[in-house]
Amino acid sequence: RSAVLQTISFVNFINWSDNNIFKAAAAFANQPQFWKDFSMIFNSDMLKQRRAGIGFDVNAAELAAYVRKSKQPVRAAINYLLNQGFLPTKLADSFAIAVGGASMYRNRVNTYLNQGMSKQEAEQKAFLDFAEIAEETQQSARPDKISQQQRSVLGRLILAFQNTPIQYMRL
Repeated sequence: RSAVLQTISFVNFINWSDNNIFKAAAAFANQPQFWKDFSMIFNSDMLKQRRAGIGFDVNAAELAAYVRKSKQPVRAAINYLLNQGFLPTKLADSFAIAVGGASMYRNRVNTYLNQGMSKQEAEQKAFLDFAEIAEETQQSARPDKISQQQRSVLGRLILAFQNTPIQYMRL
């Protein structure tokens, strides 16, 4: 249940400007670029750290080939990752961040390119923007992103299941 609920958090990356629902859909429609961005985010140090340092990489070409054969690319990607041996909730967390983040990242890169930044600058800034949104909206264990009550011994036991709603209330 936790893993399934985790996957819907990809919508945290939708906004009213450069990654609105239409632009996010357009980014998803460009399947080769989308899965490259997905793999880059999924393999980033940030998400590896969220998965507790598990040394697991997603090969973009292999994932794209697996997804290309399916009429349901999202389901195919989840199946591919589950076949790699991931625990469901850790997979769902990284999957949601990478799916939501891939369209947001690509659209933000395009925004910065249109503003005159170089490709490298645009990609770096877009990734920083993506990482900040992920840290603000995704369930976090970082001490600066959770309340003092959540960090306490009792809070870890009682409030652990309300971590995300508490973060949203704080935001």
